[in-house]
Amino acid sequence: MRPSGGILAGLTARRPRPSLPDGFRKRFPLGDQTTGRRTITDVARLAGVHPSTVSRALHRADLPLRPETRRRVLAAVERLDYRPSEIARGLRLRRTRTLGMLVPDITNPFFPPIIRGAEEAARERGYELVLCNTDDEAEREKASLRVLRERQADGLLIATSRMADATLASVRRERFPFVLVNRGSRVAEDPAVEVNNARAAAEIVAHLAGLGHTRIAHIAGPLSTTTGAERASGYRDALRAHDLPADAALMAEAAAYSEDAGHAAAKRLLAAAPTAIFAANDLLALGALRMAREAGLRVPADLSLVGINDIPMVGLLDPPL
Repeated sequence: MRPSGGILAGLTARRPRPSLPDGFRKRFPLGDQTTGRRTITDVARLAGVHPSTVSRALHRADLPLRPETRRRVLAAVERLDYRPSEIARGLRLRRTRTLGMLVPDITNPFFPPIIRGAEEAARERGYELVLCNTDDEAEREKASLRVLRERQADGLLIATSRMADATLASVRRERFPFVLVNRGSRVAEDPAVEVNNARAAAEIVAHLAGLGHTRIAHIAGPLSTTTGAERASGYRDALRAHDLPADAALMAEAAAYSEDAGHAAAKRLLAAAPTAIFAANDLLALGALRMAREAGLRVPADLSLVGINDIPMVGLLDPPL
């Protein structure tokens, strides 16, 4: 279906540029003669200042400038309908005011609130966020990193769970600013915003043990991920702390952080007759809940179930996770 003429007109219409004094037009030809764009030189001429003063007024609020001069510059900007070229400015300053964010699965409900928060924080500081969904695949991670480097992003937010040590090492080697999100690394100095996975596992096992459970099973996330490995390790440590059996049949590694993987792992675990299941995230817990219902088990009457992340949908379940 084609857009109506009214919509097309709205898309292509341009607002009229403010009129300028005839004398100014005669003395100074306006804009870039190849593109027609108004330039910083045009603004400087109209305001009666040097182009560097215009740049200072627009981009360097931290530098001293007389209020009257700033007002003249801003008035000239408005009158000329001047829009700075961010591309040219980025080339000059070697900054593009963009940040790249790599996520493993954009359909995972855990990530949208994090992405939204990162985007809001970036915009508050004058940056735009470029989102790259990697599907948790190493080759897509490398390709996304290559594109972000080529486009000269100013920094990275890395939320991918499996990025190889060699890939992270190349980011460090190039001195590419980055922060890890919801994951750690083998290098303690790497900046990271993450959950204390060992503590989370300890608190969950303590809660279930306090309810009287002695056969507490664990659906681990992929052990190749930092979250999967750390939560599984925390689970085993917590069992020892509460003198509970560390039965190998009570732990199953999920193939992915997904509902289907949780369902498959829970199917294996139910053969060991657990009374409670601790899932490494809420999607795995949802899969375990589906498996429990298929097996005729009532949650929590027959089987207690706990997940991590508190994604919005789990609060809508009856009973809520």
